[in-house]
Amino acid sequence: MQCGMKLVAAAVFGLVLSSPAAAEDWSWRAAVNLWLPSVHSTTNFEPPGGGNISAQTDPEHYLSNLELTFMGTLEARRGPWSILADVVYLSFGDYETKVRSFDGPLQIPVDSATESDLKGFVTTIVGGYALSTRPGAQMDLVAGARYARLKVRLDWNLAGPVGAVSTSGSAESSKDFVDAVVGVRGKVDLGGNWDLRYYADAGAGSSRFTWQAAAGVGYRFGWGDVTLGYRHLAYEMHNDRPIADMTFSGPQVSAGFTF
Repeated sequence: MQCGMKLVAAAVFGLVLSSPAAAEDWSWRAAVNLWLPSVHSTTNFEPPGGGNISAQTDPEHYLSNLELTFMGTLEARRGPWSILADVVYLSFGDYETKVRSFDGPLQIPVDSATESDLKGFVTTIVGGYALSTRPGAQMDLVAGARYARLKVRLDWNLAGPVGAVSTSGSAESSKDFVDAVVGVRGKVDLGGNWDLRYYADAGAGSSRFTWQAAAGVGYRFGWGDVTLGYRHLAYEMHNDRPIADMTFSGPQVSAGFTF
């Protein structure tokens, strides 16, 4: 599935580059993004011996658990048409997790020490058409797909109310999601070199529902722009393991280079 999305991206941008006047007619922007999201998730795993363990994450100090990250955006525009590809990779390790329920041979109500590891790759590829190009404001209708590969590991350590019963274990699982999305994006001039930029999409497919929204204030330079904003990405999954729902939400700084 991941290979398929790479082929789609290569095909889309290959068609653009194959245009006889690509260098003249297409304007490009490549951006490096620094997104600092907090992660909220609910996971469901099957412990040894059967049953189900449900855990929830809501880390307060997520930066201390951030192991690796990469984020970038590439977009092209020609007249009313546009293409955008956005890539996010995040790796979090050993962040505190709360067990919501443990259903199995034993009902164990106390969470002694549970931790999660999360690795996530998300890419969104959309094509757009300008609905409004009046001076000072631009809005595009966009449609495309979002692919996510999420890998979750849960290490739990549970005990009975008086420590008479204890159990521990770990589980790991990966899952791929491909969803069709539609939305809008655009910008509004605020005067001088300042502008307001926004993006929103929603869709479904492998997941029950996914949506993303971002907004920020940008300042334009001769070489490109810098944007400071906020970004939110959410997933609601079908009733299967290991992930029930997941959100990434936090501030984002973007440096874009035009050519």
